[in-house]
Amino acid sequence: MASLGERMRVAAKALVGVFSEASAREAFGMLAGIFPGAVGAPPTRGARERVGAYADMPWLHAVADKVASAFAAVEWRLLAVRPSGAARAIQVKALQRLGGDYQALQARHGWLGRLKQAGELIPVESHPCLDLLVGGNSFMTGLAMRKVTALHMDLEGETFWLKERSGLGVPTGAWPLPPDWVAATPTPTNRFFRVSFRGWQGQIPDTEMLWFVNHNPSNPYARGAGLGRALADELETDEYAAKYMRQVFLNQNRPYFLVYPKAPATWNEPERLRLQHEWRSQHEGFWRAVKARFASREVGIHEFGETNFRQLQMVQLREFERDLIVQVWGVPPEILGIIREGNNRATITMAAYLFARWVLVPRLEAVRAALQERLVPEYDARLVLDYVSPVEKDREFHLEVGRVAPWSLSVDEWRALGELDPLADGRGADLYPQPLGMLFGDLGDGTGGLAMGGMDLAGLKADELLALRRLQARSR
Repeated sequence: MASLGERMRVAAKALVGVFSEASAREAFGMLAGIFPGAVGAPPTRGARERVGAYADMPWLHAVADKVASAFAAVEWRLLAVRPSGAARAIQVKALQRLGGDYQALQARHGWLGRLKQAGELIPVESHPCLDLLVGGNSFMTGLAMRKVTALHMDLEGETFWLKERSGLGVPTGAWPLPPDWVAATPTPTNRFFRVSFRGWQGQIPDTEMLWFVNHNPSNPYARGAGLGRALADELETDEYAAKYMRQVFLNQNRPYFLVYPKAPATWNEPERLRLQHEWRSQHEGFWRAVKARFASREVGIHEFGETNFRQLQMVQLREFERDLIVQVWGVPPEILGIIREGNNRATITMAAYLFARWVLVPRLEAVRAALQERLVPEYDARLVLDYVSPVEKDREFHLEVGRVAPWSLSVDEWRALGELDPLADGRGADLYPQPLGMLFGDLGDGTGGLAMGGMDLAGLKADELLALRRLQARSR
């Protein structure tokens, strides 16, 4: 078990917040030079508009909502490792920090599986940390809180959680704040977040706020950079194209043609109104559309040209902007229902795999790393935060493995590959197909295995199995 002093040191580190007392002196005083006036970084220009565009721009809404909904639906888990000595404590620390991509996720899950088999891993079913992640707050469900978090991260590159604590000071809830609400971030000499929205102003200590940020490489110590900012021009181009088409259908306050008297004839106002009234009364309506009209004098007619969307290539322009938005987001088009010629079931299945591995996992790993480093130590140094991988298993690969060695899978496992329920009598877990004629047998000891006539075949070599097969053929 970790000593009380060690646990207190870890908890104190979590309570430090973004900066520590020595932050201004660290890195040769660089942080003190970046924030000389004790004023933190303000939101980037247009942050509120980029976040608000989610409700107005259709393709931005479609892509961001798909990613955020899938992100929010992932199940989070909390596990506690029993550290035994300094060596085990070092391994626990390495396990907590292991992450970043899909390969690291697999390595962490493999390590957790081995610790569970060794009895050194305890799944935690009830904990204030899980209450925070799953329960959200009194206004939002946990699902809604995680979805809003993912939207803020994608649209603006950062989001903020205001911690809600119990009477004992334990974090039990979180309130996500839009990036534009945070008017200033902390500095080494002013360790407060300044929050401003409408008439409310507040100074919140950095120990009470979790800051998830996708760092901007041009200034990694300031505000984040999101996809909404990178795609601002493309999103506005598509939006203005849609508004232009809408305005055309609203007629743009422009008539189809103009009727006027040819010189030297003129019309006075009563005569013009009379002619206009007669024209409408005789030609308005479906059945009067082609009715002839006779005039007693020469009149001029000027026709206004109609907008030609084909010449403007408006359809191609909107398709191009749509594809660019989807590609920059990294979402396979099949996930959004964009089906092109040549798509088949294999490409659609692969799209789900690519979406989970290259879109969801990096976002989940970034949030998990921040929570593991900044939140979990407030509870216990032995806790490891994890989540259920959204990447589905390769069913084709498992089927090929089963075809090569069919006796390695039980009957229930074969039925699971076919999406069937286990056998009703419960014996499917102990029945394995035999390589000798693919017969089924049971060792009878509850462990399952290969058997023939009461003989255990699990430890036989290939030549021995071949000899038994020949003997079986002769006996027939």
